[in-house]
Amino acid sequence: MTNLEAHPTLANKVALITGASSGIGEATARELARAGAIPVLAARRAHRLERLAEDIRAAGGTALPVPTDLTDPAQITQLVQTTLATFGRIDILANIAGWGHYNWFEALSAEELRQQYAVNVLGLAELTRQVIPTMKAQRSGTILNMSSYASRIAVPPLTVYASTKYAVEGLTDGLRRELLPWGIKVIRIHPSGVTGTEFNEIAGRGGIHYRSFPLGKVSRERVAQAIVQLVEQPRPAFFLSRLYDVPVAVNKLFPGLVDQLSAAWVHWKRRQDLNPRQRKLRTAPAPSPNQHSPLPLAALFFSFVFSFVLIGRLLKKKV
Repeated sequence: MTNLEAHPTLANKVALITGASSGIGEATARELARAGAIPVLAARRAHRLERLAEDIRAAGGTALPVPTDLTDPAQITQLVQTTLATFGRIDILANIAGWGHYNWFEALSAEELRQQYAVNVLGLAELTRQVIPTMKAQRSGTILNMSSYASRIAVPPLTVYASTKYAVEGLTDGLRRELLPWGIKVIRIHPSGVTGTEFNEIAGRGGIHYRSFPLGKVSRERVAQAIVQLVEQPRPAFFLSRLYDVPVAVNKLFPGLVDQLSAAWVHWKRRQDLNPRQRKLRTAPAPSPNQHSPLPLAALFFSFVFSFVLIGRLLKKKV
């Protein structure tokens, strides 16, 4: 971690960050510390939090690691109480922790289904609920909730993950309006695919071999920089990368088309289950886990081409 470059608006602000042991959470902790804030590091892996705290201290900053399991309300309470006992305030809450599972809905175990909601929605909501009284007393604060482009276009094999992000979006918008009288800003962040995280590794432990669309990805450092900018210059929502606006627009304008493309991909992916008789006749080898699944990529490519052609025609008519 490089030396601090304190921002006047962030100097000595206490920032509670979930998911801080890796990925976007870790990058956000480093970026906020670099800007002069004091990160409180929350995640389950204590050794990683300690290592991150040491890096921040070595660069001249302050950090407090607090190992926390967001599925346990008692540990959430301990996290908030420890933060207040140490620093007396909470200025920023960055709800970043979250995970998904590449699998068909009915193939998920009861625990895998519950855990996604427990971390992505209930843990986020419970921590936010416990932080709000402090921010109200301060009459200030910033809450940043990590949503996703998945909250704008739900497609398999991340159906459950997408539904949790829809919930985060609704919760964020409602809280933004509810807390505005106390000067509390509530912001949702919608990244596309993010590099430098463990998301695909963890999600890939499900029952489906899947690789996300390779274009339009952003680095975890870019997301962290955006979070710092949003604390300084709040807005209701922030999207990275805007390249994904194209399939989102197609989904909004032509949902039936997206349904058919998604269904075709599901059929391609599950053709052994859907057509067991042809499974015996087929001699072609199954795709390896490292191959891109062709139909999702084709569907997104078609969405891009279709949208650009449509936009071009509309512009031509206006001219």
